[in-house]
Amino acid sequence: MPTDLLSLAMQQDLTEKLPKKISEIRKRQELTQVQVAEKLGTSQGNYALYETGARGISLKLLPRLAEALDVNVEELLGLEAKQAKKRGPASQLEKRFERIRSLPPKDRKFISEAIDRMLGQAKAS
Repeated sequence: MPTDLLSLAMQQDLTEKLPKKISEIRKRQELTQVQVAEKLGTSQGNYALYETGARGISLKLLPRLAEALDVNVEELLGLEAKQAKKRGPASQLEKRFERIRSLPPKDRKFISEAIDRMLGQAKAS
């Protein structure tokens, strides 16, 4: 397939799948459209246009959208993130982070705030 056709096919695929993907991720994270819109600095109405596909999502917006949805850009695009090759088993800290990542957003936020408080106290010492 010539490069132009491949590029067009990829663009159409992204245009069709991305709105569904962001809606799916938002719901999985138990976020409302209003919450995501606030994180993006836009209105719920404008954000809803992204989820319905009525408004295109620019490449420039992808990192901010990923951050608002608490995922990486690869997940947002439906790509599998490449795992970095590691030497040896995961450290205890890495195992803890994995457990935290698997928690519901509310619990992750609670733990994150607790860690921030503890780090603030350790810094003050």
